[in-house]
Amino acid sequence: MEFKSLQDLIRYVDSAFALKFYSGAAVLRKGVLKVIASVIGGSLYMISLLCKRIWKNRFLTTCEVSALDGFGVEFELPHKAPTYAKGYAEVTLATGSSSATVPAGTYLVDPLTRLEYRTLLSTSISSTNKQIRVVAAAAGGDYNADVGTALEFRDATPAGLEATCTVSGELGLFGGYSTVVSIDGVDQVWGETAEEYRERLLYRERNAPMGGADSDYKIWAERFDFVSKAFVIPQQPYVNSVCVVLANYQTPQISVDSSDVAKVANYINAPARRPSTADVRVFSATPAAFAVEATVAPFNDEVFQSVNAAFNSLFKSFGPGSNPLLFQQVEDYIRNNSIAEAFAINSVTKNGNAVTMFALDLYPNSQIGEVAKITTDFQNGE
Repeated sequence: MEFKSLQDLIRYVDSAFALKFYSGAAVLRKGVLKVIASVIGGSLYMISLLCKRIWKNRFLTTCEVSALDGFGVEFELPHKAPTYAKGYAEVTLATGSSSATVPAGTYLVDPLTRLEYRTLLSTSISSTNKQIRVVAAAAGGDYNADVGTALEFRDATPAGLEATCTVSGELGLFGGYSTVVSIDGVDQVWGETAEEYRERLLYRERNAPMGGADSDYKIWAERFDFVSKAFVIPQQPYVNSVCVVLANYQTPQISVDSSDVAKVANYINAPARRPSTADVRVFSATPAAFAVEATVAPFNDEVFQSVNAAFNSLFKSFGPGSNPLLFQQVEDYIRNNSIAEAFAINSVTKNGNAVTMFALDLYPNSQIGEVAKITTDFQNGE
């Protein structure tokens, strides 16, 4: 029997008392019994709420956020920690200086945002080597910075160097991500949302370890903080081999740093996991830049955001080894998963070249596994 409210339960107890005790009873006795009914009803209602919560938290699909870590312990899959932006900065030798040294732990600061970074290693600087490896002082996406962003030495400038340097490399400073998850009124900082963590746990629950199945490689790779999606392609580039392509959709670059790729490869190839007969190749995804021109209605910012969110949702599952997507398929998906009343693709280019469908390349021997990086340009369809 389910009670919709506390008053329903109290009325039920009061009715039961009335059948047993009210007949011929004094008014005082009836009043006392009503008080007892309220006490008993309230107690039973609290017990029913407690049982309901215990039952709800027994299942991954319905459990509260506070219960997710318990399932994580059971499956040996903790929630992801927030990640730090990292990359390279290029320093400039001072006039008359031919060499210099940047000690490990040297702090740099962005003069505009006042965000701080530090060096990871002691680096000898010369005319042929001017790059230093840096990491953000704190986790989060605010620390991601584009190539060319100016940084300054926070404290004393190392001897032989100019006080200002710039973010360098192909991707700049990237990989930082954090999100706030509220658990029982207390905010925690995670590297994934609660629903993303629930999705990973559900995938693990539905795919028991099988000693090298596709799902095993996916679970092994996606346990890392800097991997938001792992695409597993079996029997590539030949029989008894498998390719694991890593993507980080928390950053605009999508790619995963080479040092982080090595961490995933070492974990997967450990004797406790990888089948001895499998040749495993782990590498970062290669972003394929798709520029989409489309007609959309209504023509306003709210619709644009909805359409872009639908694009991101669709293409996060579209990776190496996926079948090509026709424009009609994409249009149908966007209309069904956004608030746009009308949506039609006018043209699409991939890496600057016009295409007639969304298709990705996979070249395992060259360590290339493409994922889609979408930019949109909307035209008025009203």
